[in-house]
This record gives sequence, structure tokens and C-alpha cells, in this order.
Amino acid sequence: MKKVFGILGMAAGATMLMSAGAMALDSSFDAMSKAGKHQFYVWCTGKDDYVEAADGSNAKDAQAKLAAKAGNNCWPVWQGMAN
Repeated sequence: MKKVFGILGMAAGATMLMSAGAMALDSSFDAMSKAGKHQFYVWCTGKDDYVEAADGSNAKDAQAKLAAKAGNNCWPVWQGMAN
């Protein structure tokens, strides 16, 4: 019985590590100029902050699209490019 729980625990740990790696962001300077899905922390006044991703030809393009959607009281701050 202990072996079963040990194996299940190792499998769950491996799954968590693989999931964390899959959710990693590329926050290098080069990633800002790439096309694709960019993730932003949207900082707001008067309402809760949130995290959202947007597609764009580069980080600036994705940020502009998200800023237009977020409104005047929020500003998206680039976190990285989703892998």
C-alpha cells in the first residue's frame, strides 16, 4: 500500500513539474519583438488587477490591443511571451 501511494505521489509531482514548465514565459528582450501570444499583468485603479494574454505582431502591438480593451483605468504590463 505504501508503494502505491509513493508511486501516485511521484506521478502527481512529475505532472506538476511538467505543467509548470509548460506555463513558463519567455521574458527575454528578444521575445518582445516576436509575433504570438504575449502575457500581461493588467494594473488597474478602481477595480481588481488581472492577468490576460493577447496576440500581436510584437509585445507593443499586443499591449495596444489589450489597453484598448481594458479601458482608461487599466494598463497592461508585459510579463513575457507564452511558450
